[in-house]
Amino acid sequence: MPARKWTLHRIHKWLGLVAASWLLVLGLTGFLLDHRDTWRWLWQDGVSANWVNAEVKDKSESGQVRLYQLNPLHPEQQVSGGLTGMWWSENAGKNWQATRFERTEIAPMVYALVFTPAGDVWIASDDGLWLSKDQGKTARQHLLAGKWISTITINEKQQQLSGVIARSKIFHYDLKSGDLNWPALQPVDSAILPDSVNLSRFTRDLHYGRGVFTIWLSLLWNDVSAIAMVVIPVTGLLFYFLPLKWKRNKRQNNTVSPHYKKQLVRWLFRLHAPLSGLIASLPILYFSLSGILLDHSTALRSWMKSVDITRQWQTPVYSLASWEGEIYGLVTARDKPTGFSIGTRLGLFSTEDNGRHWQRELLPGPVSFFVWTLRQQQDAIFIGGMGGPNLVKQGKRSWHAVKAAGHMPSDITSSGSQWIWKSHHGLVAGNPKTGFRHHQLRLPGTTYIPWFYVIDALHSGVLIHSQWKWVNDFIAVLAVILVLTGLIRWWRKKWI
Repeated sequence: MPARKWTLHRIHKWLGLVAASWLLVLGLTGFLLDHRDTWRWLWQDGVSANWVNAEVKDKSESGQVRLYQLNPLHPEQQVSGGLTGMWWSENAGKNWQATRFERTEIAPMVYALVFTPAGDVWIASDDGLWLSKDQGKTARQHLLAGKWISTITINEKQQQLSGVIARSKIFHYDLKSGDLNWPALQPVDSAILPDSVNLSRFTRDLHYGRGVFTIWLSLLWNDVSAIAMVVIPVTGLLFYFLPLKWKRNKRQNNTVSPHYKKQLVRWLFRLHAPLSGLIASLPILYFSLSGILLDHSTALRSWMKSVDITRQWQTPVYSLASWEGEIYGLVTARDKPTGFSIGTRLGLFSTEDNGRHWQRELLPGPVSFFVWTLRQQQDAIFIGGMGGPNLVKQGKRSWHAVKAAGHMPSDITSSGSQWIWKSHHGLVAGNPKTGFRHHQLRLPGTTYIPWFYVIDALHSGVLIHSQWKWVNDFIAVLAVILVLTGLIRWWRKKWI
């Protein structure tokens, strides 16, 4: 019997059968992970720790608490929190208790905590601004109910609290009068933007759904693409297995209407190729290629950071034509009510006239790096960098790097001359003169593993095996081949 030819059709069919089930998992989990910042159930429900391996459990324990702040006048009074809730301690963290949020049984997702000199705690959440008058024991909703407040800062001298709605819109709240002011932010002049971003930053932005258009348009694009990635393998499997089932049923005299079969096959093809296939082809290509790079980001770190993507090759989002989804941190000028600085993926931008004109701060480190966390403690401003150094600036002094403060700190607080940095490595305390050391303190957390960590571990494969990245790489290569062969096949038969 002569061997069958490996036609384009057969290559596409068999590679699709091999890759289909895991592409379905990647599409579904990717869709859920796109909403990590706003879907409460991903954080406030989960599974028993017995269901996951040690790596997932450790990641959950180190990542649940993102925020840690001390009362500047009474350092033994402490609060901590994150997307799973908020806790308070009055004995320097030896014992923690959950904060009670009034008029709700479910704690909000907490994004920032700020102590006032009087010992009150302002709380930024996915359900507005809350205030605790008893050092974190209880909290009452104060302002902007229903709004996602992604960060806040307090200017004690100006008696003003400032914050950001959904990383997009800044507000100033006068603590004396209660007036709320919304400065109209103008775009940044393209002349002051960095000339390039490195491949490491670009790859992560692309893969995490913030690397093409403005954040909400990118999220919509990612969601539609992820749904298409679920539809493609499902329709492909049905397209292959249903005719086999019908053939078996025919032998058993259990026939299906020819018209029904024709219509079903026609719409399976249409959903698989002209609709979902065309929508998802480009995202599948860059998800696959960026996924391979991220699977090996540790080994490739130096190379990825050395490759610069110049402005003419960047996607529209890097033009900062809109602030939508781009404001990750905010600090205000102590002596100028209209002055403030915002942290973005392209660095730190400052204004003295309420956002009408901007200048980019020249920070130590790469030409552009992600200002992931931005905090203000009295006259000191702290930056927790992603893809760049952690920095501090005191008063009128220049910026300088802070070593050994942890990777991508999510919060910074101070106690006397000590700075305390919170990252997924835990707490690090000290200052540049004395050096930094691990701060021995057990932070609170939930008794369950939040769904986010389970889904994230399934997406990366760590939930199955620590070296599952090689399987992901194999599936990613197959996905690229499937896109190319699928487009060629579609071009030959566009519609049936």
